[in-house]
Amino acid sequence: MVPLTIDDRFLSAYLLYGSSLMLKTFAMSFLTVRKRVANKALPSSEDYGKDNTKPVPVNPDVERVRRAHLNDLENIPIFMIVALLYGLSGEPVARGIWCLRIFTGARFLHTIAYLNGISAPRALSFLGGSVCTAVLGFSVLYSAVKTGVF
Repeated sequence: MVPLTIDDRFLSAYLLYGSSLMLKTFAMSFLTVRKRVANKALPSSEDYGKDNTKPVPVNPDVERVRRAHLNDLENIPIFMIVALLYGLSGEPVARGIWCLRIFTGARFLHTIAYLNGISAPRALSFLGGSVCTAVLGFSVLYSAVKTGVF
């Protein structure tokens, strides 16, 4: 069995783009809080103190930020796991680095488009990120089949 290694160039790219994605996702929590406070749309009835019998208001601006954040939480961890597996698979480094770049750019564009209510760039950036995840995922499967792992 060959020991698992990650090319230094891929690891550097993985750390750079991965940390950018994680920080962006983390920042979305604070953007959600900011929108909640600005719109007086706190998440739970107990957050309103003595006036906690009123129903929690739903604010479209807050919900838009929450949906963008949720979309990050649904897509970024999966990509990061698949990218790590790709880095360990021995497949071409350049392909992996380009997928990291494209996915990261796509996720930033997706968030900007989502927060501004622009549908076409949001859909295209989601598709671009999904293609990158699929390319890396199928490459990992190909590598496993090629080496006879299963």
